Amino acid sequence: MKFGEIFKEYLHGDQEWFLDKFSHVEYKRLKKVLKSCRRCRALHQTDDGQKPALSQFCQFQSCPVCDKMFFTELMREATDIAGCFSSRVQHLLHLHVPTRMQRYMLRLRQCFKNDQQVLVEEGQMLIEYITMNAIAIRKILKKYDKVHRSANGKNFKSKMRAEHLELLQSPWLIELGALSLNFNGSDCEAEFIQFSGSFLCDLDVEEPVMTLMLPHSIKLEYNLKCAICLDFVFNPYALSCGHLFCKSCACSAASVMIFQGLKASSPDSKCPICREAGVYANAVHMLELDLLIKRRNKDYWKERLAAERAEMVKQSKEFWESQTKYVVGY
Repeated sequence: MKFGEIFKEYLHGDQEWFLDKFSHVEYKRLKKVLKSCRRCRALHQTDDGQKPALSQFCQFQSCPVCDKMFFTELMREATDIAGCFSSRVQHLLHLHVPTRMQRYMLRLRQCFKNDQQVLVEEGQMLIEYITMNAIAIRKILKKYDKVHRSANGKNFKSKMRAEHLELLQSPWLIELGALSLNFNGSDCEAEFIQFSGSFLCDLDVEEPVMTLMLPHSIKLEYNLKCAICLDFVFNPYALSCGHLFCKSCACSAASVMIFQGLKASSPDSKCPICREAGVYANAVHMLELDLLIKRRNKDYWKERLAAERAEMVKQSKEFWESQTKYVVGY
C-alpha cells in the first residue's frame, strides 16, 4: 500500500477524534500541487514533441508553479505539529512526574480519574502522531526533488533542522520514549507495558543509546552520552539546538554555577557541539530521562548525585565568600 493511502487511513481511522484537535501535514493537497507542476512541465515541451533538456527545468531554482506556497505551507505545518506535540507531551509528563503543588492536585484528581490509562493511551497516540507526520514530510520532500530534479527538498530539510523543527529529533520525543520505558520498568499492569513497544534503550554499552523503531524496519538512535564528561547524561538538559548534556557540564560550558541554573547564562553562550548561541535560556530539563537512568543504573546515579551536590556546595561557598569580600571591601 502506498504511503498516501496509509496516511489517509491514519487521519480517518480510530484516532480521528484525537487528530481533529491537532495540526497535521496536508499530504494529499501538497501532492496535488506537485501534480499540477508536472502538467506545467508537459506544456513546455519543445515543438518536435521532445522533452526539454534538464537545464530548462527548475533545477536548484524556485518553481513558479508550486514554490509560492509549497515550502511556506510545509514550514507552517511543521511548526504547528512541533508545538502541538511538545505541549501535549509536557502535559503527560506533569501527570507522571508532578512537581510541588501539582502532587497534591493530582492526588485529588486521581480519586475521580485514572491518569495511568490516560498516559498510556495518549502516549501511544502521540508517538504515532509525530512519526506519521515526520514520515509524511520526508516523503513529500523526496517527491518534490523527484518532480523538479532538484535538491531544494533536501535543502529544506536542512533548514528545518537548523530551525529545530526536525520532528524526530525533538527532545520531547526522547522524553516520551523515556516515559514509555519507565512504564515498562514499573510495577504497572501488563496492558501498560505495551506503551514502550516502539522504544528500546541500552545503557550497558560504551555508547548508551535510546532507539525508536519506525515502520519499514527504520530505526533512529539517540545518543545518551554527554559530549563533555563522556559519560551517561546525569540530570540531563536538552539545549534549544537539541544537544544533550549533564546539568553540571552545561553550566560549566555556559560559565554559570550549578545552583544558578542554565537560565542565568549569557545570551552569547554557545553550544559546545554546534556552537550555536542563545541555546541555554530555553533548555529542556529531561526529568523522565533522568528517572530512566536512575532506575536502570542506580549506583551510577547515586554516585553522580553525590558528586554534583558536593560541587554545588563548593561553588556556593566560593560565590558567597566572594560576595562578602566585595561588600566588606577586602
